[in-house]
Amino acid sequence: MKKITFILFAALFANAGMAQKYVPKIGVNAVINYDVVATASGQQIPLTLTMESVTDPVIFRWAIPGLGTGKFQLSPAGFQSGTQMRLTEPQDGTTKLGDDETIMVISKDSFNSLVKNQTFMLNKGKFDAKPDTLKYKINDKEADVIHAATANGKVHIWVLNNPDFPLICRLTGNPGGIDFDLLSIKEQ
Repeated sequence: MKKITFILFAALFANAGMAQKYVPKIGVNAVINYDVVATASGQQIPLTLTMESVTDPVIFRWAIPGLGTGKFQLSPAGFQSGTQMRLTEPQDGTTKLGDDETIMVISKDSFNSLVKNQTFMLNKGKFDAKPDTLKYKINDKEADVIHAATANGKVHIWVLNNPDFPLICRLTGNPGGIDFDLLSIKEQ
C-alpha cells in the first residue's frame, strides 16, 4: 500500500512539473522584441527593448530601425502603482515617466489586483480577467500569461504571470491606435 501511495504521489508531482508553463526571466541585459502596429495606417514597426535596470528605477533602452534609440525610465512609484500607460512615439535621450505611468508593463499593484480580484484599471479603463483558450507562446514555449479585456470586449491584454515584472506580452484594440505583440525574449 505504501508503494502504491508513493507511486501515485510521485506521478502527481511529475505531471504537475510537466504542465508548468514558461515564464522567462527578465533581468539586466534581457532583450525583448515586439512587433508594434499603428492601427490607423497598418504600419508594422519592430521595437527592441534591452533592460538596463530592473530595480528602482526600471530602465528600458529602446531601439527602432530608422527612428533611433533612447531610454524609458519608470519611477519606483509608477512601477509599483501606476495606472496610466504611455504609448507614444519614443524620443531621443531618456524619457522619464511620471509617478502614475508605466510602459510595456502593468504596475505591480495592478498585477496583484488582476490576480486577487480578477480586475484592474489601466488608462481609466477597467480590465477583467478572461479565460484564454489560445496558447500564447514566447520563444516557441507555451507561456504563463493572464488574459484580460474591457467590458465591451474591444481591448484585450495579455500579461506575463510574474508579480515581480508583469510584462505586457500583447495588446490589441488599443483606442490610442498602437497595438503590439511580443515576438521573443532573450533572457539574461
